Amino acid sequence: MHPQKFILTIALLLSTLYGHAQETDPWTKYMMPGDIHKKLEQYIGNFEMEITMNMAEGVDPVIIKVYSVHKMILGGRFLEMTQSGDMMGMPYHSITTMGFNNSDNNYSLTTITNMGTGTLYVSGLQEKGTQSVQLQGKLSNPINGQSIAIRQAVHFIDADNMLIENFDKESGSEEKKTVAYRYTRIK
Repeated sequence: MHPQKFILTIALLLSTLYGHAQETDPWTKYMMPGDIHKKLEQYIGNFEMEITMNMAEGVDPVIIKVYSVHKMILGGRFLEMTQSGDMMGMPYHSITTMGFNNSDNNYSLTTITNMGTGTLYVSGLQEKGTQSVQLQGKLSNPINGQSIAIRQAVHFIDADNMLIENFDKESGSEEKKTVAYRYTRIK
């Protein structure tokens, strides 16, 4: 075989093997945004976020509306939702990130806000046959220092609407819905 043809054949073979290795390599799969990340991209834009807080049983909920700007960050791996507005007469700012781990198929959500020094972290799986995700985590209770079990249900309604419902369960009590975050695209 002619040396140039031999080198070309080896180069093509290595290229094919490298391409196949990338498809099956777990680190490559873990690193690269996939279909779920593309689904999160549909929420890029400006949204109104209506926060409905259930303060106590028998008391009307408090409803607050703030502005939320959404963008994909870190090369399309995470949806960042940055909120700003007023909450009960005080400036309100929060940053929520939502992602999907290609390795364990879990969604994750983190929230930080100027209304506290804690970080909310929840993770979980999509419910089969639905557009909803059930996330679990814990949050510190500043009143007694105990942990509150948190469940968040994320409902991907359509490209213009998303709903996140927050359910709390303190030690010795039943789970109760405490907050709902309704995102509506501003057109």
